[in-house]
Amino acid sequence: MAEPSAPVAGPSNTSNSITRTDANLLNQFVIEYLQSHGFDKALALFEQGIAEQGGNKNKDNTSKDNEEKGGKEAVFRAPGPVPLESNVKRNIPQAQAVSASTLSSHITPEFEAQAKYIIEQLQAKVQATNANADQDGADDQNKELKDQAANQDSLLDPSDRVEGYKSYRRWVDGGLDLWKPELDNLSFPLFVHTFLELVNFGFLKTARDFFNRHSTHHRPFHPQDISTLSSISTKEHVKANPFCQRMLTDKYVIPLSRNANDLLIQWLSGAGLDEEWEAGLHSAAGRAKEAIKGIVFSRISITVTSNSVPLDKITIATRSGLIASALPSAMPIDAFNTATNLKLGPPPMTEKLKEQVARTLQDEEPSQQQPNGGPSPGNQPSSSLPNGHPHGSTNGVDANGDVDMTSPAGPLGDTPENRENTGTPAPVTVNVQELKIESELEKDKDPSLISPEENETLPPIPAVFRIPDLKREVEAIRDKRKMIRLGPQQNGDVKPGSSSNTVLPSVVAFTLFDHGESASSVEFSKDSSLMAVGSSESCIRLWSLKGEKLKKKSIDPSDGSLIEDEGQPFRKLIGHSGPVYSLSFDPLYGSASPPSTLLSSSQDGTVRLWSTDTYSNLVVYRGHGKDPVWDVEWGPMGVYFATASRDRTARLWSSDRVTPLRMYTGHLSDVNCVRFHPNSLYLATGSNDSSCRLWDVQRGACVRLFMGHTDAVTTMAISPDGKLLASGGLDSSIWLWDLGSSRPIKRMYGHKSTIQSLSFSADSAVLVSGGLDSTVRCWDVRSPGGEKALVNEPTLRNGGGTGADDLQGSLPMGPGRGNWEDEPHTTDLLATWPTKRTPILKTHYTPRNLCMVAGSFVPPSNASKGGQ
Repeated sequence: MAEPSAPVAGPSNTSNSITRTDANLLNQFVIEYLQSHGFDKALALFEQGIAEQGGNKNKDNTSKDNEEKGGKEAVFRAPGPVPLESNVKRNIPQAQAVSASTLSSHITPEFEAQAKYIIEQLQAKVQATNANADQDGADDQNKELKDQAANQDSLLDPSDRVEGYKSYRRWVDGGLDLWKPELDNLSFPLFVHTFLELVNFGFLKTARDFFNRHSTHHRPFHPQDISTLSSISTKEHVKANPFCQRMLTDKYVIPLSRNANDLLIQWLSGAGLDEEWEAGLHSAAGRAKEAIKGIVFSRISITVTSNSVPLDKITIATRSGLIASALPSAMPIDAFNTATNLKLGPPPMTEKLKEQVARTLQDEEPSQQQPNGGPSPGNQPSSSLPNGHPHGSTNGVDANGDVDMTSPAGPLGDTPENRENTGTPAPVTVNVQELKIESELEKDKDPSLISPEENETLPPIPAVFRIPDLKREVEAIRDKRKMIRLGPQQNGDVKPGSSSNTVLPSVVAFTLFDHGESASSVEFSKDSSLMAVGSSESCIRLWSLKGEKLKKKSIDPSDGSLIEDEGQPFRKLIGHSGPVYSLSFDPLYGSASPPSTLLSSSQDGTVRLWSTDTYSNLVVYRGHGKDPVWDVEWGPMGVYFATASRDRTARLWSSDRVTPLRMYTGHLSDVNCVRFHPNSLYLATGSNDSSCRLWDVQRGACVRLFMGHTDAVTTMAISPDGKLLASGGLDSSIWLWDLGSSRPIKRMYGHKSTIQSLSFSADSAVLVSGGLDSTVRCWDVRSPGGEKALVNEPTLRNGGGTGADDLQGSLPMGPGRGNWEDEPHTTDLLATWPTKRTPILKTHYTPRNLCMVAGSFVPPSNASKGGQ
């Protein structure tokens, strides 16, 4: 019978399909070829398969049945191009060790067809190599290894792949600790690709055993990815899973220092003396290393720094991953983050508004306080003073009960010496006050930051200011005068991060006892007079933090006059048809007056605008379809607001339109939170894809990408000075980023569970975080951070536990027994305030640096009561 024109990738269906021309030579060559290239296991399996099938030549169906029954897994390994004549002519010691006659009885036409297929595939590679033989060779060691890996693109046994990963891990674990973080970072993509290759080639049982044994090592740093891979069990799963497709189509970026890269190249080339000789496919160790080499040079992109200093953990975390798919353009992440210069300065103030603010403060404050602290001769009646105080100020305390923290000489800069020398205190006081106001308006401006133009803000600053603008700016100056400076004080040898001589914030905690676990969001107004709580019952509750009744305003239809009812202790806003996930009070009046509107977002896919005067729904905004809206926030100047949704987008809205103005796309998963920059030019977003982005509000373009979290980002905060971004998430860590340089400053950890809220102090020196571990933690922003040595003996500090049995009333994820000093945390953790059973949903700083937090009390379960 004539020989078929094309080789068959497997055994034939009939025994006479291949002509037995020079059968002895072919048989001898096949055996020599398999033996010389380490095909012992494959040959043994073929022998066993041939023996089992007996006279049945329909091996295709038998192989399929064996595979379906979970039989043995075997596949040919075809190495790189090697001249056939060199294999046939040379004497191979391994082949001579086994006589061809011992296996000649098992050489069947099916086996010959399979061997012929290997030979022809090898011949095709040889011809392709000869065609490109004139190309320039790789004189660089790194490129030479890549060429070798490209040639060894054939299949390997599953045991070789698994052994290659284990061999690499043994080499890393046995090396110097100095280079271990960098080299161990490479083991994650090796683990993923080894697992995916085993699944794709049909070695399902081996893949599952490999995953169960080695996934624990990577779970702390890649919990989300490991959870995704745990559901992969078939080839169809790999094709349908977005993460797997990204791993197969994009190269995983790994940063390495120069010395670490040299060590890796040395190990891959087999030049080390740590193991037996590993060259090519002649030994089991060599084949295992070839599997790792193929992944490194085909699936991973290694970026080598010019410096030989080992990379720190922050650099490794922020420059690793599937960066190409996360960037809108194919460029390195450092180049992308520095391509655009940001304007991070405060929003400008018109000269007219600045003059009016100074005039208002000059007119009000001298009339309320004389240099000696007594009432002025022309003071207004006591009945018209705030809160009914009979005097404007007494012993440094103003009519609102606030103490001036700026200077012991009083807010006017007046001293007894000045009064004795001048004799006319009033003119001197006004002049000093004018200088002080001018300096207060300018002192927060950093000369290194570029401020936006008046027409660049959102909305543009009007030429004619409004009364709310004046009230907001005047009250902001008063808040700055009475603001308490928090954090470590720079006195003597006291350094940032030190617990001695540290001013901690006063924390007011609001516990919701009636909500149980149904409270889903909490928000405080800018003037700290209102608190809104959204629940899973689709409603919103409003409380007055001043203890006053909330009076509903309405219009009398008879004469059109404004009337108020008797008021209620709290108000209930009903309109949503799903849990309310986020709330935001309008910032129009700042801390000068209560807000007039409230925004809410819900699972029903809508955003609603509520009036805090009539307690009614004004507008419904629909634009995210049926996807839940996770977060909503007003812009710093009102009018505009932003939303974040499960549809992987953030959107910009105007309160006078029911359709979105801008759409910000680029995240690979849910957008969980949005935050406006204080000057309204930029919008920050956090996502389930473990990244944060900074967007140009006007252009809708992404200008910064921040990577470092190992799990979803759940909350963010931008410092009032506009320089810093803080992000927290499911990985229980807080990352601090510099917006200008786009570089990570530090990573702060200490929480034991998800971080729900972050808030900067008014002077951007202290950060407060609240989490589901039922604790409030205070962090020093200006401290360099770093790991802290654990305290051996528990001590009573900052409201921590005493080490006694605190099981009664404690949450499973709560502080439990012991002291926070005994828990792992960074040195920039200033204080921890644990609660009994109140996971914190919201943290908030007032303009004068009073910290307010809120959470819902979780009652003990019956099971825990019985155990107690």
